[in-house]
Amino acid sequence: REEMKAFIYLFVALLLMVYASCTSSLPKNLLAATSSKIMSSEDNDAAEHAHQEHTNITKYITMEFEVFGRVQGVFFRKYTKAKAEELGLTGWCRNTPRGTVQGEFEYALSSAEKETTDNNNQTDKESWEAMAFQHWLCKIGSPRSQIEKCRFSDKLVLPSSARKYDAFRVIR
Repeated sequence: REEMKAFIYLFVALLLMVYASCTSSLPKNLLAATSSKIMSSEDNDAAEHAHQEHTNITKYITMEFEVFGRVQGVFFRKYTKAKAEELGLTGWCRNTPRGTVQGEFEYALSSAEKETTDNNNQTDKESWEAMAFQHWLCKIGSPRSQIEKCRFSDKLVLPSSARKYDAFRVIR
């Protein structure tokens, strides 16, 4: 029950972030103000506990992406870098000769974000940051972009000691 509450709060926060990225007239502290109004002190304790578990990083996940459409000459890479940094993701992006933008992003996976399958093998849930970034790449993009489609590779799982990137960079 507490995990479901935490999931709902994260989902609401994600929706507010997506909405805020599309609407410049919202106050910057809307997410903080909204979350403090809708969460009771008991819920805040549960969310804080979930956050503490989230900081126990067990591995890193990387995914490659390519975005098709009108994505060059519209500051798509600049906005991609800003969105990745906002979400705490690392990696890179660049223009391709085909007129697309491709890149790779990396996110941390904590022990709290693991689930056990029927075979007792560990499988990954995607972090909400990774899902938000994928949504942004496929549906939102830079203000003047026109996204036709995007592709993502399979996830590459790295141990916590093998992080590939320390920041998100635009490659020119």
